[in-house]
Amino acid sequence: MTTTARTPGPATGRRAFVSGLVRYALVGVANAAVYYATYLLVLGSTGYLVAHVIGLGVAMVVSFLLNCRFTFRVRPTWTRLLLYPASQAVNIAATTVGVVVLVHLGVDERLAPLAAAVLAVPVSFLAARLVTTRLTRPRPGPSTMLDAVTVPLPAFRNAPR
Repeated sequence: MTTTARTPGPATGRRAFVSGLVRYALVGVANAAVYYATYLLVLGSTGYLVAHVIGLGVAMVVSFLLNCRFTFRVRPTWTRLLLYPASQAVNIAATTVGVVVLVHLGVDERLAPLAAAVLAVPVSFLAARLVTTRLTRPRPGPSTMLDAVTVPLPAFRNAPR
């Protein structure tokens, strides 16, 4: 019996996109828990906006590591780590504006970040996928300064590319 190799069609591409989005959403749930726990911990000693920014910083590092390994199945490298915050700029802007607007509209300071985070998920996924998988692919040709920072992070040297 002979088998022939199938080329991925539109359905396969859609399936890969949807499965990536589902994995991203699962990471997002875990990341939201990290963010919210950090936010609540810091909120007791700072204002809500400072707590939000600190929560975002902690959550961004966790999000980067989980998205590299689980969502996009790539090795975390220094280049990806340095580019990842750029992919989250839309998320940071949307959630920050969302938190401020919601608090000013009377939403409880402890609930506003959760509502604001939901609004940013689809665009954030596309930006993270672009930065994590597309912009960091090795390019043929002479090496550049960026090659020095494309080595894997020490804890992830054996992870898939």
